[in-house]
Amino acid sequence: MRRMRGWGLGLVSGLMALGCGHELAEQAHFVPDDLYSATAVGPDHLWAAGYFGAIYRTSDAGDTWQKLSSGTQKSIYAISFADKKNGWAVGRRGFVIHTTDGGDSWEVQDIPRRPSRHIFGIHAIDADHAWAVGDWGGRYYTADAGKTWQDHSFRVYEDHPTFKYLTEAELEAFQRGEKVYDDLYMNDIFFLDSQRGWIVGEYGIIYRTVDGGQTWEKSQILGDVHFEDIEFPKGGSEIPRELWGMLFEASELLLEKEYLRIRIEAFMTPGEMRETGDTFLADARAEAVRDFLEGEGISQDRIKIINPTPYDEESVDVNVFRKKKLNNRSFVTIAVLETPFLFDVKFKNRSDGLIAGLGGVLMRSSDGGRTWKYVESDSRQALFAVGFGARRLVAVGEKGLRRVSNDRGATWESPQQGFPKVFAFMRDADFGDERTGWIVGGDSLVLRTSDGGLTWESISIWSGDEAAGHGAGE
Repeated sequence: MRRMRGWGLGLVSGLMALGCGHELAEQAHFVPDDLYSATAVGPDHLWAAGYFGAIYRTSDAGDTWQKLSSGTQKSIYAISFADKKNGWAVGRRGFVIHTTDGGDSWEVQDIPRRPSRHIFGIHAIDADHAWAVGDWGGRYYTADAGKTWQDHSFRVYEDHPTFKYLTEAELEAFQRGEKVYDDLYMNDIFFLDSQRGWIVGEYGIIYRTVDGGQTWEKSQILGDVHFEDIEFPKGGSEIPRELWGMLFEASELLLEKEYLRIRIEAFMTPGEMRETGDTFLADARAEAVRDFLEGEGISQDRIKIINPTPYDEESVDVNVFRKKKLNNRSFVTIAVLETPFLFDVKFKNRSDGLIAGLGGVLMRSSDGGRTWKYVESDSRQALFAVGFGARRLVAVGEKGLRRVSNDRGATWESPQQGFPKVFAFMRDADFGDERTGWIVGGDSLVLRTSDGGLTWESISIWSGDEAAGHGAGE
């Protein structure tokens, strides 16, 4: 599992940083900068950042822009300002830069993680405090304006589910007392205030804190695909025909949502165990359910049978294993695991939150992030960002994908008007206040609203002189 995770970086880098090839492009002509992140302070101030170390700033609501000198040519994946002066930008290979003068100058800071890992998200809580997250369990915190960063990355311990997948080198490092980091990608972090924060990432990762990050707890996704237990007749391993309808209906939903994984576990009664003398009947029941789902088009790599009978009985305590398969009923339980790839999380207040993700995923929370429910976006394209406006909620994504909600996120629709016709990838959205909001994306895309998200206008960040200077190889 840990060896097959290269796709994760490719996915995040490809979707969040499409156009990294521009970093190697010839500068003989003007190439618009792909923008990956935006941070707004009040109605007038916005910073937008992206590929090749690009950072742009406006302090007059987009009438004029400055391209700031970031001091790096690495892609910037996230930028966050606590106020008009103090902010951070983070990105490839774990670089961090910090400013105390609104971006006029930047200093490089060091996160104590070796080897360096990509950082995908950062949130400036105030001038001194910030949290950042990234790949390979990366989670970092500063309480002194970045003079020092603390490594709070997720690590693997003996009771961790992936401990058994460690390589020999990782096991040896663990035995020497060295840190072994969890192979998780965390894409975004958001703090509503100094105490309440949330993290999202791959495999449905959602964490929340209510004590400033001292402790984090996992949130629960309330999925909409559920199976009832499959009851089998005594001694039988064929699925009763009257249960086929339930399986057909659930399979249709599973096909639409590829991020869902299925876990099957089968049980048998003590009487059946005495008659057969082994646990293979339970295996046959689990395999029957698996074969049914595969027959409906569910790929086998999404299905896992829990506790199958081991082929090598010498490696297990047979009596202990058999007890795991015993129950007073003959049945199979089917668990659906929610594993969406999540990009962005934001909260409007202590209760109402939104999450956007791959495959058109939109989720809503009304209890501070303890639980999340899916809402329909009517799209399977990636949604990269969400935003709370006073009159409309917005969600944006790839190829100009836009969805809006007029009922606090309960339902979403494609806007019939209010947006200019653009087809660039929309990477991020942020509101400086309830009326003034921004969307940024590929090819220097900047959209602005001044009426709480009801209508949006396209803003150019290039004047003729700036474009000419950039084309000259700035």
